[in-house]
Amino acid sequence: MQRQLEEEMEQDFFFVHDAIVFGAMKKMGIRYDHMNYDDFIQIGRLKLVGAYQSFPKDLHQETYFYQFTGYAYRKVYWGLMDQIRKEQKVFEREAALPESYKERGTVDHQAFDQEIIVWTMFSSMLQCLTEKEQLYLKYLVMDQLTITEIAKKLQVSRKTVYTWKKQVAKKLSHYQTVLKQ
Repeated sequence: MQRQLEEEMEQDFFFVHDAIVFGAMKKMGIRYDHMNYDDFIQIGRLKLVGAYQSFPKDLHQETYFYQFTGYAYRKVYWGLMDQIRKEQKVFEREAALPESYKERGTVDHQAFDQEIIVWTMFSSMLQCLTEKEQLYLKYLVMDQLTITEIAKKLQVSRKTVYTWKKQVAKKLSHYQTVLKQ
């Protein structure tokens, strides 16, 4: 049964049932000084109206009126809990910025320069390798796959991948001397 809250009844409805919203908020520990206090009131009221619309019994009978109070309280409480969980997930995903510059740390320019050199040399490294060795190196460096994952992806044995690894290391050994400088 879907009933609508008429505009004429709206003010009386909230006068009678607004305590449900504030009771649920009090039980959850949401105080008036909470930064989202007003938002929680609105969410609670929306859940209260949703409970009114979806309550299956006739509200004009006194016994069902009290059942509605319990039903609405649960709906409001669960709705507010869902909102708190959503906010908690967002809070956990967001990274806090450090308060001072020292906490951020300094950039190691030498390591950064060396990384640029490695990536610019990467294309020339690939040219001295066979096609299978190139695939091995691309999967290892760019996709960061393990030896087992590379073997499965290329449908070869792990021993073959280890052979490519040795060959790549031998062919690219002269690049190590350039990078150490």
